[in-house]
Amino acid sequence: MKDKNFRKSWIEEFETLKNRVLEEFSEEGFRNLKDCSAKLATYHYNKKKYMLLGTERKLYHFLIENSYNPYRIYRWFLLERIPEDVRFQLNNGMISQKIASRLNFKRKHESRHKVCLEIKLMGLNLVRSM
Repeated sequence: MKDKNFRKSWIEEFETLKNRVLEEFSEEGFRNLKDCSAKLATYHYNKKKYMLLGTERKLYHFLIENSYNPYRIYRWFLLERIPEDVRFQLNNGMISQKIASRLNFKRKHESRHKVCLEIKLMGLNLVRSM
């Protein structure tokens, strides 16, 4: 029988973080966290190279005081954008978070590549018809 010490899924932890940030900083604070999560994650590991001011600094201290790693929060924001079929596999434990991010990246760039090829072919067909 599992005890209270088992880990919550990343979705549950992310929802509790959202609620805490909304209570502390309101809707604008959550949007700010979403926008600057990459900067906070980078600052967390390279404090000598970057400086945080204003609300970014407050958000960073809020995350640290509540035992959240800013890089993990950044990964959660990235995982929030993945397609539903990949998210289903992730939630069922079929793939890891790293593989889910990799699949999302591949799909995004494949579709961009396909669109570029279609535009190129349309341009060549247009030139041929002249």
